[in-house]
Amino acid sequence: MKNKWKKLGTATLLLSVLLAGCGSAKSSEAKHQSFSVMEQSDLLTTDSSQITDLTSFNMVNNTEEGLYRVAKGNKPVAALAEKVVKPTNNGKTYTFKLRKGLKWSNGDALTAQDFVYSWRRTVNPKTKAGYAYIMQNVKNASAISAGKMKPNKLGVKALNKRTLRVTLTHATPYFKYLMAFGTFFPQNKKAVEKYGSKYGTASKYMVYSGPFKMVGWTGTNMSWKLVKNNQYWDKKNVAVSKIPVKVVKDPNTALNLYQSGKLDDALLSGEQASQEKSNKAFVKYEQGQTAYLAMSFKKGKATANVNVRKAISLVVNRKTLTSKVLADGSTPATGFMPTSFVKNSKTGTDFTKDANVSEAVEYNVAKAKKYWQKGLKQTGKTKVNFELVVSDDDAQKKVAEAVQSTVEQNLPGATVTVRSLPTKGAQSAQLGGKFDMTVVRWIGDYTDPLTFAQLETTGNTYNYGSFSNKTYDKLVAATNGKDANNEQKRYEDFVKAEKLLMQQEAVVPLYQAVQTQLVNTKVKGIVYHPTGAPYDYKWAHVEK
Repeated sequence: MKNKWKKLGTATLLLSVLLAGCGSAKSSEAKHQSFSVMEQSDLLTTDSSQITDLTSFNMVNNTEEGLYRVAKGNKPVAALAEKVVKPTNNGKTYTFKLRKGLKWSNGDALTAQDFVYSWRRTVNPKTKAGYAYIMQNVKNASAISAGKMKPNKLGVKALNKRTLRVTLTHATPYFKYLMAFGTFFPQNKKAVEKYGSKYGTASKYMVYSGPFKMVGWTGTNMSWKLVKNNQYWDKKNVAVSKIPVKVVKDPNTALNLYQSGKLDDALLSGEQASQEKSNKAFVKYEQGQTAYLAMSFKKGKATANVNVRKAISLVVNRKTLTSKVLADGSTPATGFMPTSFVKNSKTGTDFTKDANVSEAVEYNVAKAKKYWQKGLKQTGKTKVNFELVVSDDDAQKKVAEAVQSTVEQNLPGATVTVRSLPTKGAQSAQLGGKFDMTVVRWIGDYTDPLTFAQLETTGNTYNYGSFSNKTYDKLVAATNGKDANNEQKRYEDFVKAEKLLMQQEAVVPLYQAVQTQLVNTKVKGIVYHPTGAPYDYKWAHVEK
């Protein structure tokens, strides 16, 4: 997934405070509370079977809901389900009871069958769901996705209108987090069939199960609103009646909008973060996110050569990149997995230390030139022009320019052509493998190392470079299979897999991101998650 952030406009805030009293969701004036936010990239879809980008996940996380919701402290809590349940059958069977009287925003009853329909639709190969792989632990999901079995064989069943039974192939330690992830949300079959190919392409072609509905999104415009969903089961605890959303790709524009009272939060660039860090509205969030260069492994590409990849990695000065180019608090990446994401349960050591391959992330131009010459000789080339694809937001463009500069300055015969595209175009190029290098920022979908390790397995949708290694695949498969219930063995599998990935320079880690922004101090209760969809507005409110 991707990046984003937000401020509370003076005019909007004053109106909210005057009308909202103390900001309690139970106040008769609570319906007047409002604050505006920004997204950094375009909204592509609200169809939970088709979502792959962060903006779309953010919006769907606030307009739809699953069995669970992740609350403050990264804790899964009951949402459409009555309670967080414990699995039976050695961790392979979950039985969920839905709350009474659940409804979609259009008044339709929301039942267990809506989950069955949604999950089957996602794993059906005809849907071409980019995130279908995340359901692989549900019984028969992989076979269905491969076209070897019919969707009705998926291990999910509605026992009655309110009871859902899920059968897994094996115990899955992180399954509770998946139940709060957008791909696992229910879908209204009647709405999907009514809107057909238009489903999820505009706000009017969608029905909603979450705390908010979306209005005013045409599918291509850069602004819309989230409005309170009065059919939502927990509407009494939703204080905000309206959240205007605006896509702002340039941080200077965002800051100007914030300062003029037209936005209620603003994502900051590095220079802005340095200037605003003493501001009471300044907020810094640590993220489970790694930014990296994905390299093409396609036959004939220079980047398919390991020595070429190593040379490129060795000329990237990650300290300069984070302190001078980004300057927003981001830190140099020490591997593919971010720091403070998982620790060795026996020793307490951070995963990145146990799995560190120092050469993979060091800055050493002399060594890089040796690898470069070796790589050129092996590929039979004397000059190479690399096409570097990035999305058109400010940070990505700055990183691309820095990579372009250092490669061209330090590797004789190398040129880099940067191709900056709107989010949808960049994503299309990445998924189609139409690049030599591309800058990717991946936020973990859930709090488990598999969310990173799985990306580089053979055939994964988001294995943009098409890296393939049988040993790596076996190690990752073991963490999600035979070693799933052995915490230490599973950890060791991840360490071995990470080391192999870095030794091959299958991806070139660049930096671990942070989110710096200004958020009006009167806006309280926004829940931020370091993984998954970061921003949850359900519990937000505006104080006096």
